[in-house]
Amino acid sequence: MADQGERGPAIKVVFFDIDGTLLPHGGSVPDSARRAIAVLRERGVRVVLATGRHPIELDEAGLDGMVFDGYAAANGQMCLDGDRRLFAGYPIPRHGVEALVRLAEAGELIWFFGEAESYASRDGALLHELASATTGIVPEVRAYGGEPVYQAVAFAGEADELALASQLPGCRLQRWGALGVDIIAEDGGKVEGMKAFLERFGCTREECMAFGDQHNDLDMLAFAGIGVAMGDGAPAVREAADYVTSAAADDGVARALWHFGLV
Repeated sequence: MADQGERGPAIKVVFFDIDGTLLPHGGSVPDSARRAIAVLRERGVRVVLATGRHPIELDEAGLDGMVFDGYAAANGQMCLDGDRRLFAGYPIPRHGVEALVRLAEAGELIWFFGEAESYASRDGALLHELASATTGIVPEVRAYGGEPVYQAVAFAGEADELALASQLPGCRLQRWGALGVDIIAEDGGKVEGMKAFLERFGCTREECMAFGDQHNDLDMLAFAGIGVAMGDGAPAVREAADYVTSAAADDGVARALWHFGLV
């Protein structure tokens, strides 16, 4: 590695996306990232996961043995403390959920995420492909039961995204890959989760750093005092970041933290 570079402001909280950031695609969390995060916490820096994953999917992320100070799950719509207790939540508004239900009843594949469970509107190859591309967990199939919905996933390519968005008032679409989009409240996003944690910890946005690789991380990187993109992340994310590190599998997390003098 080269000499350490920018020191930047005093960072008190670091937010990490999981898939493609902490967890390389098709791999496991590098030992360098595990050690770096442990060092951060030893130095009093809070570490929070900011992920599109729902809390019930965290155990499948390969993070065994790692300790975090909180979880901004479901793209920031569910904020949990270090013991995974929900302290702030931002569900999709009722009219948005009703629009999702109409699409599901018309035959569209919609994957719903409530507070403690997930379920899909129908079974089939598309659902299994979608599950395989994310956590590998195939949800149960059932109808919507009236509970709050914090996030939904639709199987939609980029060409279908605008048409889908036009049918979902009160909702915001965030693409996480070629296969699908996350659907959250219109005013939601990882930034809302970050704000909840910064208030909880008594920190400012200038005192936080964020790591990400996909379009649903763009707002998070722009909001943070220092936004770090992974080297193999989406081009738009790399262009928007304050700093571009190497890929997750190439010790990208540890290299960036070292660059800024945090480890």
